[in-house]
Amino acid sequence: MLFVAKKLLASFLLPPGLVITLLILSAVFFWRRKWRAAAVVNLLLGLVAWVFCLNPDAMVRGLEKGLRQPDIRGTDVVIVLSGYGDRTAPALSLQRRLGVPIIFSGYISLRDSVQDRENFYAMVESWGVPREKIILETRSRDTVENLRLAGDICRERGFHKPLIVSSAFHGKRVLLTLRKTKFDARLYPVDFNIIGRVIRYSWRDALPDAKAVLGSSQAANEYLGLLFYRIFYSNLEQSWPSSWRRSWPSPDAVGRPIRRRRG
Repeated sequence: MLFVAKKLLASFLLPPGLVITLLILSAVFFWRRKWRAAAVVNLLLGLVAWVFCLNPDAMVRGLEKGLRQPDIRGTDVVIVLSGYGDRTAPALSLQRRLGVPIIFSGYISLRDSVQDRENFYAMVESWGVPREKIILETRSRDTVENLRLAGDICRERGFHKPLIVSSAFHGKRVLLTLRKTKFDARLYPVDFNIIGRVIRYSWRDALPDAKAVLGSSQAANEYLGLLFYRIFYSNLEQSWPSSWRRSWPSPDAVGRPIRRRRG
């Protein structure tokens, strides 16, 4: 009983649960003062905050459901998209199995530091990937730009069967972007959080948890991204000006000229 009481007190008297407690108590206070509108607003805010502090498995499940890892035979380049989650290690494992070049797309944090780029190359080489197989793209800022600039590199270098590696919860946004940009590539989802795992739940999963806030925020960001892409990128291939792409510097972060494949 003491254990349960300790968990309840810690969950609702420490952030982020403290925010929920204050919102609900203020709703009670406003209701008793006959400030019904303020009471309802604070109660709804408290409940929304509580939802974001709960285990995000249900939200993540909807993002990962239906994704499958494709046949990798015939792949001539691996593309790994930057972002949260464990994407790099599976992508490097695929590169070693296939022996093809690997494009790291969206590594914008490496754009302005030669030393950081060299450290990154050294890290990738320590996994057994030769320097000449590494292509670093440091200009793209979101999924659309990731895929458009990676697609430009593929066309420039003559790659025809790219394999895109990204976290499973990000997979549906990648697939939507591929369809809208007409980029002929396959998605290889990795880092599944829910699908394929047996998870047991308990009463403690109903309590506010600081760790859950990050997962809920990431999942909500994916759902908002899907909605945004469907609304504002409904005709992306036609609406994307060709002059915009030409305004970017070379996708190769180290400034080497891109060489086309022969034959």
